[in-house]
Amino acid sequence: MKIILLTLLGFNSLYASNINLDIGSTETVFNRVSIPKSKADQISLPTDDSITSYRLTGFLDLASGNQLYIMLAPLEVSYDFQSDKNFRFNKTDFTANTDTTFNYKFNSYRLGYLWTWKVSGLRYWAGLVGKIRDANTEVVQGNTLDSFDNIGFVPLLSAGFDLYFTSWLSLFSHTDALGSAQGSAYDSQLELKLMLSGYSISLGKRILGGGADNDTVYNFAQFDTNYIKLSKSF
Repeated sequence: MKIILLTLLGFNSLYASNINLDIGSTETVFNRVSIPKSKADQISLPTDDSITSYRLTGFLDLASGNQLYIMLAPLEVSYDFQSDKNFRFNKTDFTANTDTTFNYKFNSYRLGYLWTWKVSGLRYWAGLVGKIRDANTEVVQGNTLDSFDNIGFVPLLSAGFDLYFTSWLSLFSHTDALGSAQGSAYDSQLELKLMLSGYSISLGKRILGGGADNDTVYNFAQFDTNYIKLSKSF
């Protein structure tokens, strides 16, 4: 993480762009999992608790006026619950009414190219994003444990805008998303941004979700985050 951060800072100082760190409170809206796909073994995970989450984003200006877009978005949630039924996960059978921990990791690393335009007080963009999904799902009951890794590449479309009300206040939005018959992915945020000299601070709301539906994996989830973002311009 430190190497990646220093690399982003180096790029930013070269291209006079910005780097953003947001910290938020993330809650599970829903998370339904079955590995392999099975209606009988599908588990709906609890939505009681929230976690602290963070992400790092860089927008790197190019000579053409367009931008490179880089994001690191880790997400790890642990669910403690008791299932009301016996269920099978991956290659292991788990029992009902037993203390169970479900560790859910869904890290996202993205690199995109954005075409940008400006009209009066509005800057807007659209582009293509390549996402590396680093996912791991683990179920633990006492000494019984099984896990499933799912690492892969996901192409996304991207769009957003920055609407300036004054020289120091704007409304910012950015979305990465794509859907198909086999699944979907969406990550959309809206924030109010206060700009200072070389810095900005934002308050925002983000919706992250999607999933996959195939013979190997059934998993659909949504996470909502209220966050504060700190930005540095170079």
